[in-house]
Amino acid sequence: MKPKHWCGMTAKMGTVLSGVFTIIATDMYLIFEQKYLRSSNCTEIDPGDMRIHSLIRHFVACWGFNIVIFLSCITIIISCLLIYSVYAQKYKGMVIYIIWIFFYEALNIVIQILTTKNTGIVEVRVMRWFGLVSRIFMHCFWIFFVMTYAQIIYKSNSQGTIISHRRRISTSSRDFPRRKSKII
Repeated sequence: MKPKHWCGMTAKMGTVLSGVFTIIATDMYLIFEQKYLRSSNCTEIDPGDMRIHSLIRHFVACWGFNIVIFLSCITIIISCLLIYSVYAQKYKGMVIYIIWIFFYEALNIVIQILTTKNTGIVEVRVMRWFGLVSRIFMHCFWIFFVMTYAQIIYKSNSQGTIISHRRRISTSSRDFPRRKSKII
C-alpha cells in the first residue's frame, strides 16, 4: 500500500518534523520570553487583598520563568520521546506527546494571561500573543500528522498480532510416519 501524502509529507515524516518543530519552538520561546517573565513585578502581597485570584497572579508573577523552564524541559524530553517512538514504532509515545502538547499550551495561555499586564509596551504584548497563537496553530497542524501516524502504527500492531498468531502443531507420534531403523 502506497503511503498517503499531505502537504508533500507522509505521516511518518510529519511526525518527526513535529518533534523537531516542538524542540525548536520551545527553545525560541525560552529565548524570547525570558526577559518578560524574569522582569515581573514580584512585590509583597497586600494583606488586604488575599483573594485566590490575586494569590495565583502573584505566584505566577514571581515564579513564572521557573514554571516555564520546568514545562519546557518536560516538553523537550517528550519531543525526544516522540522522535524515538517514530523510530521504534511505538504509538504510546505519540499519544503521550499529543496529550502533553494540549496541557503545555493550555498552561502557556494561563501564564500569558497572568503576566501580560507586567509588560508596559503594547507592541511587546501584541508580539507575545502573536508568538503564542502562531505556535498553537502550528502545533495543531503537526498534531494531525502525529495522530495519523499513531493510528497507522496502532492498526499495524493490532493486525500484526493476528497474523503472527500460529496454530498449535501436534507433536504426537501418530502424526508422523515411523522411520525404519537399520540394524547392523
